[in-house]
Amino acid sequence: MKTIRSLMTLAGLSVMLFALGATGAKAQAIANPDFAGTFTLSNNAQWGNVALPAGHYKLYHGTLFGSYFVEVRGAEKGSPHGLIHVEGTDESSATKSVLVCVREGSTLVVRALEIPGLGKSINFAMPRGTQLTAHNGKHNGYIQLAEAPMLIQRISVTLNAK
Repeated sequence: MKTIRSLMTLAGLSVMLFALGATGAKAQAIANPDFAGTFTLSNNAQWGNVALPAGHYKLYHGTLFGSYFVEVRGAEKGSPHGLIHVEGTDESSATKSVLVCVREGSTLVVRALEIPGLGKSINFAMPRGTQLTAHNGKHNGYIQLAEAPMLIQRISVTLNAK
């Protein structure tokens, strides 16, 4: 039953994304977000299957087709736009809204979104094929995470007024 629901959600989302892309629509997919904010990336980032270059972004958290998603939209013309499925949620102990990222080489990988206003810590799946690495000064390069501590970076998210 859960598999059928997941497939139906994926099919509906695919049709909607195709329609938005085919028409060149710039409309926000999540019509009534629980949370809306902005953030700035200083490095390239990978968030689910969406590759984000450094720059300014808007994000929206809410439901679409009965599942929770985060919508990310670049502020500049031609910037990427994507919907990222929420993997799970926990209670947030953060005091401000942040994206929690880990490094894969020089790229950030978004792992969680902390929204203390909603009391949520939203978790995201790692992109396929991702191998977490950390810089190793002795070898002048990167090594797999199992051999070194993980670098965690927090990116501040500014709440937008509704």
